[in-house]
Amino acid sequence: MQQFDNQEILMKLKSSKQFWDIKKKLKQGLGDQQKIGVNDIQKLAQSCEIEDQLIKLISHILKKSKKRETLKEDQIEFLNTSKIKWTELLFKNLDIVHQKTKNQEEDDTNTDSKLYIYDEKNLLAFLQTFKQQQQSNALYQNVQFQSNKLLNINIPLKSSQSILDKYQYLLLQEELQDDKINKIRKQIENEHLDIELEKIAQTFVPNGERCLLYLKYFEFDHQETVLQQNFAKLQKECLNQLFYDELLEIDGHEISEDTFYFVFQEQILTCLKCFIRDRTIKENIRIQLQNGVKKEHAEFQLPVTGFFPFKNISKYVAPLCYLSTKIHIIYALFKEFFCRYFCFLHAISSENNSILSLCMQIEEIVSTRSPKLFHHLKVIGCDTLKLIIHQLVYCFIGDMDPPHILTIYDQIIGHDSLEILVILCVGFLNKYKPKLLLAKNQENVQQIFSELREDRFQELVQFAYKQ
Repeated sequence: MQQFDNQEILMKLKSSKQFWDIKKKLKQGLGDQQKIGVNDIQKLAQSCEIEDQLIKLISHILKKSKKRETLKEDQIEFLNTSKIKWTELLFKNLDIVHQKTKNQEEDDTNTDSKLYIYDEKNLLAFLQTFKQQQQSNALYQNVQFQSNKLLNINIPLKSSQSILDKYQYLLLQEELQDDKINKIRKQIENEHLDIELEKIAQTFVPNGERCLLYLKYFEFDHQETVLQQNFAKLQKECLNQLFYDELLEIDGHEISEDTFYFVFQEQILTCLKCFIRDRTIKENIRIQLQNGVKKEHAEFQLPVTGFFPFKNISKYVAPLCYLSTKIHIIYALFKEFFCRYFCFLHAISSENNSILSLCMQIEEIVSTRSPKLFHHLKVIGCDTLKLIIHQLVYCFIGDMDPPHILTIYDQIIGHDSLEILVILCVGFLNKYKPKLLLAKNQENVQQIFSELREDRFQELVQFAYKQ
């Protein structure tokens, strides 16, 4: 762990506005006293909660100062091997996609919309190939193997009940009055500590203040000039065409068919083209998505990000376009959300936020709380995970209206976790359980979800806790 000396902590404290606010409060409390002892200061600090504020501020500084290294190796060796195989598979897919684009250039009538390196179905199919790994390590003593589940992998998991307990407070949330909303607005404007911003994000974020909360949480609130300059540099690099641009243009065209996002097509595409040219992503992303091997004599290598763009990557950008008219702000928020959170939805890993872990949590909850539905879907050849993998990987974008999607983003920040997606996927299955239990085959299931439907955040939370 990175070490800090007292002088370094003091310097960082003095650069914080809150430090001077605390000092001012302390000075006012002591007034014109001629003799001030240590006990006087301690008593005043405790009575005014200055002591707690200072502890939180120091914790915040230590947390922000610690450089979080990118996770490159997993604690389970077979997952490291699997990541190499996954990367090799994606290189093969890239060759196929490249050949298809060449065929299209030679024949204008030959149009193939499946020009992407991988999608969520490919990812789930690859996860299914994992074999059960027997481990003698004590880490696995409490992990049970159940062969009726789609993902038969022996990895340490958090208790599914602990996840349900964590988000149960959402059941009690009520519509707030104007005075309460105004109070929250003031809190967002004045607050800078992660822990306090997370508390606000967990409960309620007014639409007009959401962008500010995100910017403060990611420490961008006083860096607009820097963000603007960095984005301008990336835009200049976009003048040099990359093969991946063509795939992004196809992806951006697909999101433009969504009535909520078609007006943002140009902004979304610009953000994505800058994203695959951004060299800082590789050092800031929390987990390595592909193993970074360089394929000898290959026409293409991994982009400078260290991973391939995938189908529907544009979905992650789209909701953020509602937060600002400034494209450099939209880009900065998208980049931060991806590097901190969404990357785990595409990573071969045993980490709690990884796609593998989230999938297994969903299977665990559905199989124990809705065993009839779980068994029925298995019998008709339509496994639980195959039904919800799209919603899980893309955070319900396209299934919910933008305000509900941004509420999901709030919860992700609020808990520094993607586990809210587990709750929503369970709720999604429970909502359609009556119809799914009547389905006799996969065609019936597809018909259920092809019908016009409207899913809402609070509604799916409510359904998640019904058995």
